[in-house]
Amino acid sequence: MVDKVYFIRNKREEIISNLIELIKAKTINPPGDTREGISKICRILEEYGVNYRIIEPVEGKQSLVAEIGRNHTKSLILNGHIDVVPVSPNWKFDPFEGVVKGNKIYGRGASDMKSGVIALLYSFLAYIDDPPGNLILSIVADEETGGDYGARYLLEKNYINGDSCLVAEPTGNLNKRKYSIVGGEKGILWFKLVSKGKTAHGSLPILGENAIRKLIRLINKFPEVIPRDIMIPTDAKELIENGKAWLKSIKNGLEEVLDKFTFNVGVIRGGEKANIVPDRCEAQIDMRIPIGATSEIAFEIVKQEIVSRDDFDVEIINRTEPSYTPIDTEIVKALKSAVQKHLGYLPKYICMSATSDARFFRFSNIPTVNFGPGYLEVAHTDNEFIYIEDVLKFSEIYVDFVEKFFSS
Repeated sequence: MVDKVYFIRNKREEIISNLIELIKAKTINPPGDTREGISKICRILEEYGVNYRIIEPVEGKQSLVAEIGRNHTKSLILNGHIDVVPVSPNWKFDPFEGVVKGNKIYGRGASDMKSGVIALLYSFLAYIDDPPGNLILSIVADEETGGDYGARYLLEKNYINGDSCLVAEPTGNLNKRKYSIVGGEKGILWFKLVSKGKTAHGSLPILGENAIRKLIRLINKFPEVIPRDIMIPTDAKELIENGKAWLKSIKNGLEEVLDKFTFNVGVIRGGEKANIVPDRCEAQIDMRIPIGATSEIAFEIVKQEIVSRDDFDVEIINRTEPSYTPIDTEIVKALKSAVQKHLGYLPKYICMSATSDARFFRFSNIPTVNFGPGYLEVAHTDNEFIYIEDVLKFSEIYVDFVEKFFSS
């Protein structure tokens, strides 16, 4: 194990320079073209003599799979996404230059999650000569817009499979400069509400039926946090309680979202002109579903408010169920041991309110956790950054984790 840590330490400058190069790759999603970033990963793998496969289900959305130790029966997937969200004009630095200022690297994807991808890559490379098991590197597209052409596609088409999976999403708390292991996440119900009204001249609104007003009245019936009695599975209770404590440390009251349904109006469209009473209006809604509930229960909550009304339509856009990996799972034990050794504290095992590619692996019966360098508070924000020491430290943690996982 010592020689693997030395491998990382001897590659410190290379790790950071390649992270900067990866940040320079414009893999913005949408549109989701990852070819420039994947080509940089390919170059590194080729320098180390590692074979790989590129999968491109739709033009531009490339993912990469590399594998070592195929003669072993036990397998571990190291997964990360290479696409990033768009940028605003408010950056202080060029978001695609990988600017180094002091102990930080700034750039889009620095935290979410190109630093995690590089750390996974070098922990993978550390074992190319003597893999302790079947080690699979999976660098995917499309995570930021749902994952259908990334992790989900690779799993459904059987390009990857394994006994466990580590996803290197950022899991740090910037306020405390501490990391957690994320073992569960809420589900999603995205749907469209459409109200139907009657047109009239804007100067005589009472002759019409304003669809915008109707829709606003309906959506105002839903609070942002919707309390319901939920039967939380016994082996998920610690996950949720730890997650609530973590959210509370960010902002008091934030913890309420984790074990309840949440309701967010993300888009609203209606009307043609100011002087016409609109006869149609639509809103797109994001509901998040706590562990212990289902998307069907969430949909029933919505339907209860519009039951027996023919002047509203509701259409499901996307749905995914909550998912989690129990705390006593092999991958959790191995990762906790490695993290405590390198960071000096035992990380909390938590549930988060958002979703990630981890759910696709769990839905494929692969125990999966998120643990990676970076802080959720700066992910997707202007002037996104990563601490250089975190990238290097996580590279060491990952090589130790790989050893512990296969020797357990």
